[in-house]
Amino acid sequence: MDIISQNINLILTLIIFGCLSGFLAGLLGAGGGMIIVPALFYAFKILGYSPDALMHLAVGTSLAIIFPTSLISSYTHYKLGNVDLNLLKYSGIFLAIGIIFGAIFTSNINTQKLLIIFSFFAFVSSMIFLFQKEGKNKKKEIPRILKFLYGFITGFISIPIGIGGASVMVPIMKIYNYSIKVAIGTTAHLGIIISFLGLISMMIGGKYIAEIDEPHSIGFVNLIGFFVFVPVTTVMASIGAKLVYKIKKEYLNKTFGIILLIISVRSIYESLNFS
Repeated sequence: MDIISQNINLILTLIIFGCLSGFLAGLLGAGGGMIIVPALFYAFKILGYSPDALMHLAVGTSLAIIFPTSLISSYTHYKLGNVDLNLLKYSGIFLAIGIIFGAIFTSNINTQKLLIIFSFFAFVSSMIFLFQKEGKNKKKEIPRILKFLYGFITGFISIPIGIGGASVMVPIMKIYNYSIKVAIGTTAHLGIIISFLGLISMMIGGKYIAEIDEPHSIGFVNLIGFFVFVPVTTVMASIGAKLVYKIKKEYLNKTFGIILLIISVRSIYESLNFS
């Protein structure tokens, strides 16, 4: 009975976090990954998964969950016309290359280091969203060579953090005075590439490089977490994406920044338990 109760509580917890992360995925591009990862981390910790695989499973499963979520989010943004197709065109190939290198890197580091990387990135991103003011100048064109570079960086960083790329590319696009809505819509499309190639890479990396064999998992992708999260995140992503156009830009920035700051502090605290 205790096992049944524990599993029911686990599923209910995942549903709650799934609703929140899916909503944020639609509202903030594919940024729901920053919520999904810590949610899965604690769920797997409760289940008693190996401490050495906790963060890897959270990251890999997050990427799997983000894939259908990003499909819903990107389609909604595309219909509303807030996508820079030119940026997608030139950054896509190098994004894929960065994803492959990111997966290899992630498969070869431990949970503590992954937590520290996640915490650091969440903190930096939170500062950008909290304090960077919305550009009032005309949008600047990103040089083609930098589109290649930004694509690679976004792909590489997104894998060890388990995100769809919004927390990397949105701040970059804001530097070039893109509107927050176009930045969100564009990164939602990048999230499709990142999440699909990322989940495949994490499956292969976990199974053949790290050689882990955790319950109900293929490599670093946990099937239970995937099947519980996907239905609620896909529904909530559509709701979040539509709500973007009813919220002031500065409120979007501040909300994302505060959430990332809280997650950063909690993640660094968890990393201390592995020292």
